[in-house]
Formats: sequence, structure tokens, C-alpha cells
Amino acid sequence: MSESTREKLRAFVLEKTESAIADLTDQTHLFENGILKSIQVMDLILFVEEISGQEIDVEGLKPGAFKNIDTIMKNFCENRDEK
Repeated sequence: MSESTREKLRAFVLEKTESAIADLTDQTHLFENGILKSIQVMDLILFVEEISGQEIDVEGLKPGAFKNIDTIMKNFCENRDEK
């Protein structure tokens, strides 16, 4: 799941951004760098739920949970039994 999920996540970010992205890496800060706007958080949450097959507890979210693609993968898309 992880590599195709990672690719889907990258494609989502590139589709939703209104910024010119010269070099998007999995460590690029999505909101801090203005790649995504705060208004897009709900779209991102719904997309991550869709690709991970798991519901996200929005009330339990911590700051930085969607910092970059690596963080999103770690928090929501990797096998939770391995954490």
C-alpha cells in the first residue's frame, strides 16, 4: 500500500495547490510553505481517510499531523500495528 498511497498523496497535493512548486519532496512543509491552505485541511482529511481506509479522529488531531507527506504517511497510512 505505501508507495502507491504515497504517490496518490503527492498527486492530491499537486492537484490542490495554487502555488508554483519547483520541487515537492516528502519533507516539504505543506502549509508552512503555502502549498496547501488551511481551508483545504478538510479535503486533505477526507482524502487521507479514503486512501488509508481508516477514519481520522479529528478531535484527537495534534498540531503538525499534516506537516508533510512523510508525517501524513507515518500518522495515518502506515500499518498501525507497527507503531
